[in-house]
Amino acid sequence: MFRDLIKLFFALFVLIACFPTPSFAGFGEAMYLSENPPADHGGGHKGRHNGGHKGGRGDDHDGHSDHRAVPVKKFYLNIHDLSDNAKAYVVRPDGSMSEGKLSHDEGAWTVTFDTKPMDGSMDGIFDVYVADKQVIDKTLLVRIAKMNAINHSCGWGHKYKNDKERAKPKHLDAIPLEIVGHDLWDAFVHNRTMSGDNLVFSVLKNGAPVKNASLRLKTQAGWIKMLKTGDDGKASVQLIRDYYPEKWNDFKAMKRGTLLITAEYEIDESGSFEGEKYNKVRLISTLPWGYRLHRKEYTSYAYGLGIGTLFAVVSGIGVYIHRERRKRPYREVRFDEPR
Repeated sequence: MFRDLIKLFFALFVLIACFPTPSFAGFGEAMYLSENPPADHGGGHKGRHNGGHKGGRGDDHDGHSDHRAVPVKKFYLNIHDLSDNAKAYVVRPDGSMSEGKLSHDEGAWTVTFDTKPMDGSMDGIFDVYVADKQVIDKTLLVRIAKMNAINHSCGWGHKYKNDKERAKPKHLDAIPLEIVGHDLWDAFVHNRTMSGDNLVFSVLKNGAPVKNASLRLKTQAGWIKMLKTGDDGKASVQLIRDYYPEKWNDFKAMKRGTLLITAEYEIDESGSFEGEKYNKVRLISTLPWGYRLHRKEYTSYAYGLGIGTLFAVVSGIGVYIHRERRKRPYREVRFDEPR
């Protein structure tokens, strides 16, 4: 009887585990921007800005320089099911806004826009957005991909170094859900984020703080942290220090990591979009960013090498002095023996 019960429970477990649950095609897939084409970040979110993501701001040599100004910027989307109503927006460092050009080339959706104006409007940090809406299984899915990018050359000088308004992280009231990162760059518009830092993010819905929004932070190495925003729409997290190679000979002080922040928020709201009815709204927004190793990682390594070298030198000197002290002056001894 007991064995029969065990078999019954096991059969029920297998049935529940294998029974197909309702799912939305592509529903849980967040949309994010990358500076590398899909061939470099492939399926399973293997781009620079997701777990195991490569490209944009993160590899050992950083793929490109944030401070290498180019006449045209191009970013790639990780998804292919972009709807016809999708729009791309660019908020320039001076706060002015323009539309980006969305097109499907190189086997992916891309966003391109002009960065040539020499009036200073494109000198600094700018925001790129792609917004997409579609109804899937009675749910209005709203996906937002945002990226903070840098267009600057130190050769231009730092005319806007003390311009606090320009240096502030920006947001767009027209965006249904977006993530704003605080203190991610310095006055010289260099990425200042390091592993071990305490990061603060805000989640905004049409410019207003969102309480109890779900935030997920995922690093290139696969570390995941789940958060909830407070009453002010903010959440903070300490970025993990996760770079510890098996051999110190493999340590690279210029190693850079990447992370993807994803925000989700659901609203019980009914309506219709493009002739299709829905009874729920699901908002998903992303923000990729890069980070450098904390100084302690490589300074402690340098200290260790220095201490080891000093110990070897002191030991060598000690051995030398010890041997010198044990030396005795040469004494000639003659034996006068009868022949």
